[in-house]
Amino acid sequence: MKKNILLATLLLVALFTGTGCKKDHTPPDIHFDTPATPPPTGLQGTWASGFASMLELYDVYTGKVVGPAWKSGKVFSFTADGKNAEFYYTMETQYMQSATKAIGTIAFDEGSTATEGSFVFYAAWAHYNGWGTTTVNRDATEEELSNNLTGRYAYKMDGQWLRISPGEPPADPYASSFEPIN
Repeated sequence: MKKNILLATLLLVALFTGTGCKKDHTPPDIHFDTPATPPPTGLQGTWASGFASMLELYDVYTGKVVGPAWKSGKVFSFTADGKNAEFYYTMETQYMQSATKAIGTIAFDEGSTATEGSFVFYAAWAHYNGWGTTTVNRDATEEELSNNLTGRYAYKMDGQWLRISPGEPPADPYASSFEPIN
């Protein structure tokens, strides 16, 4: 069941990233002057996490199903050299959809291994897209890049799942579960 939810959310992520950001919002020539390190062996690639609420909402006037209360998806892409790393976040409610794409560098902390550690994602460029009750279609400001999108994450392998949580290590045992998709 969890795998079906993950796959459904990944399809949602693909839809949002494929159709939500127009081609005129490609990143400019990014000069990576932030720290970057290769990921530990086994972590290079794309990792995805998704959630869909099991709560179905109904329109009280028509009795028709509106849909799930909440869906979200997150994707990290760890490159071989830590540059051009990507972070995607999408969410959907019955009234609003949004997608954020950020490109930057990832620097893994000293002592990080394939099974646990921490890293900082340094956002160099990002684009926000939202539609529904709120419409947004713009690049992130410098302040948003440094204060909202750049951040430290802790991670730990839990069986086949990579648990990633914002903040200092150790990783939260209830953190989002990411699965490799490459």
